[in-house]
Amino acid sequence: MTVDLQAHRGRGGDEVEDLLMQIKGLVFVRAILEQRGASPPELDAQRLETERLRSRLARVVADRCNGFDAAA
Repeated sequence: MTVDLQAHRGRGGDEVEDLLMQIKGLVFVRAILEQRGASPPELDAQRLETERLRSRLARVVADRCNGFDAAA
C-alpha cells in the first residue's frame, strides 16, 4: 500500500516534514562536528538525538498508516 503523506498535511503532515528536516539538519551538523574534531561525547549526543527523531518519525508514519487501514 502506498501512502500519500503530502495529501494529509492538515492532519499532521507538517510533523513528518518537520521531523525529516530536523533529521537532515542533525546529519549535516554531525558531519561538520566530525570534520572539526568534536569529542566522542558530542558526536554521541548527536547520534542519540538523531535516533530519537527517527523513532518519532517511524511512530508518526506508522500511526498514520494504521489510520488509513482503519478507514479502508
